Amino acid sequence: MIKILLILAGGGLGALCRYGLGVAGGRVMGVGFPWGTLAANMIGCLLIGIAFGLADRVQWFTPEIRLFFMTGFLGALTTFSTYALESVNYLRNGSHVALTNFLVNNIGGGLLVVAGLWLVRAMAQGR
Repeated sequence: MIKILLILAGGGLGALCRYGLGVAGGRVMGVGFPWGTLAANMIGCLLIGIAFGLADRVQWFTPEIRLFFMTGFLGALTTFSTYALESVNYLRNGSHVALTNFLVNNIGGGLLVVAGLWLVRAMAQGR
């Protein structure tokens, strides 16, 4: 039961952060592009790369913390379902923004995961 509660708590916080980024992105950058979704996915990709790199290197990153942070928080923050729906809507409306969103999220997100892993490796080696 504790595992479910950890995932639930982390997921709730991640979803709230995603919502907040969506609102802020729309207010700051305008609604012509899903900036909040992009920010949530890119930040989440970098953080999951860092977390994955730390998971085997530090003792305090327990299985419980992994469930809360990686499965719950980051799982809710970086879910690509909102991104996919927005991309489909842009395609239906004939917007080329959808292609940019798709490429940046997938390629950029993958690169940020790698960057997070490299960052942890470099820190572990004292660079």
